[in-house]
Amino acid sequence: MIILNNNVHLIKNKIFKKNIVKINFVRRTQKDEITKLNFLTHILLLSSKKYRSEREVLYKAKELYGLSMESFVNIYGNYTALCFRFVFLKDDYTESNNSNKALNFINELIFNPDLKGKKFNNKIFELAKNEVIDHIKMVEYMDPSSPAAIELVGNMEDLEKITPKNLYDFYLEVLTNSIVDIFAFGNLDANNLKFLTNKVKKRNIKYVYHSKEREPKTFIERDKINQSKLVIGYNLVDMTPKEAEYALQVYLYLLGLGPNSKLFTNVREKESLCYSIGVTAKYVNSLMVITAGIDAINFDKTVDLIDKQINDMKKGLFKHKDIESAKLSIKASYQEVLENPYSILNSYESIYYLGYDSIKKRIKMIDMVTKEDIIRVANKIKLNTIYLLEGKSK
Repeated sequence: MIILNNNVHLIKNKIFKKNIVKINFVRRTQKDEITKLNFLTHILLLSSKKYRSEREVLYKAKELYGLSMESFVNIYGNYTALCFRFVFLKDDYTESNNSNKALNFINELIFNPDLKGKKFNNKIFELAKNEVIDHIKMVEYMDPSSPAAIELVGNMEDLEKITPKNLYDFYLEVLTNSIVDIFAFGNLDANNLKFLTNKVKKRNIKYVYHSKEREPKTFIERDKINQSKLVIGYNLVDMTPKEAEYALQVYLYLLGLGPNSKLFTNVREKESLCYSIGVTAKYVNSLMVITAGIDAINFDKTVDLIDKQINDMKKGLFKHKDIESAKLSIKASYQEVLENPYSILNSYESIYYLGYDSIKKRIKMIDMVTKEDIIRVANKIKLNTIYLLEGKSK
């Protein structure tokens, strides 16, 4: 591992054929910025001062032996990141200077945008705006009950307030006042990354949003969909990073991730109360969510049975053999991370942002989790909200 100027990280690797460069503009989460951040993910990859059209950009990417690029917005607890990821072949499989050309291309797209005066080029602005509209509409149509997804792309009301001028002003503000983290993976020369180091700042920030226990609330909405969707949200209260890294992972597997988990076995299989059921958790947001597709008529019974599974975990009503099975599955998933360059890079981000251990250490440490550790974590999970999007009764 090579770290340049604190915020530029190079993970040297000669095994995989591709290099990956990921650039994160990290900012304190502000809801009214999300639409503008999403707009930037589109407009900055469509053109630049040197490559004046989307066609020129795509042609150059193809010339660089099929360089691929993507952009998106992620929320990490208290902070939001505007993310750009570029993937390109190593020089061993192309030509001796391909990587350096790719890095210069990346620098051009992100830091030298296509302008007309002190605003974004109108033609590119409208092209990007149409992409943002499509993005927002797609999310709304796909899952109108998922505010978390909508928050990552923004909304039409905020979009209509954006102009080529105020978007460029915001872009400059992002460059000036964001923390810019660059993560590079592959066989790159550290010196060739130094052109990025003058763009970064270093600050000590706390990514994890620490939630507090509150009185649970229930919300029911109605729609024309056939299947009802149940979403139950829980807060992770006073959970430590190490508990989230280890005991929580085993807990999640026992509760709803494994084939013999409580939610799958008792709610879906034995009682046939749902078409699907699953659980996810994000420590940075201090949040755990259970989602299920159900018939609305089974709402109360399903909620009660899910609550029983949660309480059984708090009481330690699970077997040691299930713990060992969970650990084996978790270690297997960690091993898969080491076989994928994208996963390795994502893993390093969690090390850097959250202080997590390396994957190799996690494989060893997961075996140290005890039943008492899991019970302790189970009792730090507090019900926050029960939400039902009620469909038509059958």
